Amino acid sequence: MKSTEKQLQTRGYFSSRVKSEFAKKTFDELIELLNSKSAVERTVSSRLITKTKNPKSIPLLCLALEKERKLYTKIEICNSLVSFGKSALPELVKLLGKIGNNQHKHIPKIEFKKNSYPLPRDIIARIIIRIGEDALPLLTENLKSNDRIKISETIDAIGYICFYNKQDDIMLNLIDCYKYYSENELIKWKIIQALSAFTESDKFLNKEYELIKNDRLKQEINRSKNLIKKRNTGSYTETD
Repeated sequence: MKSTEKQLQTRGYFSSRVKSEFAKKTFDELIELLNSKSAVERTVSSRLITKTKNPKSIPLLCLALEKERKLYTKIEICNSLVSFGKSALPELVKLLGKIGNNQHKHIPKIEFKKNSYPLPRDIIARIIIRIGEDALPLLTENLKSNDRIKISETIDAIGYICFYNKQDDIMLNLIDCYKYYSENELIKWKIIQALSAFTESDKFLNKEYELIKNDRLKQEINRSKNLIKKRNTGSYTETD
């Protein structure tokens, strides 16, 4: 059944008419509205803040995202952070794995069957992949953070970006991380998945296939190798 306008508003949805009521708000007033009790007002302020292009709003938007529970407001905060591009990355990278509880805690039992790269489950990683290649230097540095939760979500972001934007120089960083966390099955699984972005990783994957005993990791290696083969032969399509 279709939601009523009132139901949508409780989730932070707003109409263009509502937006026009806030068009003349100052930057400080918009920031104040990020803490409004009204989800609609929080959504509108998140959208209008992007027009100010004031970088001071970046940490405040991040803080708002940490607290936000309403769907449309979350979406608008994410869009706003993406609009700041590279300048938002230092704050965003700090929050990888810190918001929500949707991240992988263990290797999924069911294999991802599509040829596309799976979307990260972490909300911050999803923002970062929309910013794109500019995030890679900070993400690569993040692999050395010693924070396993943060590293786990970092790998997802790196894998996604590199899968759609060829970046061969990052492969060795991922392999070094794989070796360092050789006892962490989740991190190894994510890196095997990320290595599907690198056609040169085939040799490493073949070697690991012979060494590891976890059948689910072997399955993921086969998936990555299959994607690499398709990309090498020009037969790759996301719709297969």
